[in-house]
Amino acid sequence: MPFLFLAKKWLGSLLLPLPLLLLIAFLGSILLWKRHTRSGMTLILASLLALALLSTRPVANLLLAPLENTYAPFETDEQLVDDIIVLGAAQVADPRLPLLSQLGNAALARISEGVRLAHAHPQARLIVSGYAGGEGRSSAELYAEVAQALGIEAARITMLPRPRDTAEEAAAIAPLIKHRQAVLISSASHLPRAMALFATEGVSPLPAPVDHQAKESTSTLPLYTYLPNARYLERSERAWHEYLGRLWIRLRRNE
Repeated sequence: MPFLFLAKKWLGSLLLPLPLLLLIAFLGSILLWKRHTRSGMTLILASLLALALLSTRPVANLLLAPLENTYAPFETDEQLVDDIIVLGAAQVADPRLPLLSQLGNAALARISEGVRLAHAHPQARLIVSGYAGGEGRSSAELYAEVAQALGIEAARITMLPRPRDTAEEAAAIAPLIKHRQAVLISSASHLPRAMALFATEGVSPLPAPVDHQAKESTSTLPLYTYLPNARYLERSERAWHEYLGRLWIRLRRNE
């Protein structure tokens, strides 16, 4: 199982836009070296063009927005909530850093919403998950510490530090929330896949999307915002990762 998990992570990482397009450009360079000029130049130019387009705001938002717009923001006064689930995200458990600096942007957005909803629903249990991933402390542990620092009692918090990905999180959390009203918090782009995985486990929590990235200003933006930029490539990569994940779910269901 550890080998299969690592193999899936490696394959998923290599299929992301930047490494994949760089690999295509490298293959094009080899073809040029072998004097297959037309094929080599085609691969190099195609990879560079794709990389440039994926690094622009319109293309990145076009890819990401359909995922992020799947679910509306969760309204705290809608109904009774028994459980609030915060899915794990990247962290760097460096004790030299302030607590909040040890969490990535996605993790900060997720636990912040979790704490907000926990205050709005004081009877609800807060379930935090996510493994260490080579770090000294897991996402679940850091989440719990942040929640307590922001006024949530330790007795209300359930930590699940072992799940390594969303599928394992869904499998571990589903038995805890059956026949209960639960809210599932994750990044807006990731939530459709997370909801599908929880449905596979026989539970249907209420979606609470956060960490929206495909934002569009209502004012006229200057032309330089249309130039390629690393942060737009990151948005494209996030969308690409989710589409790959959804494809993987479909392939597993057809096995």
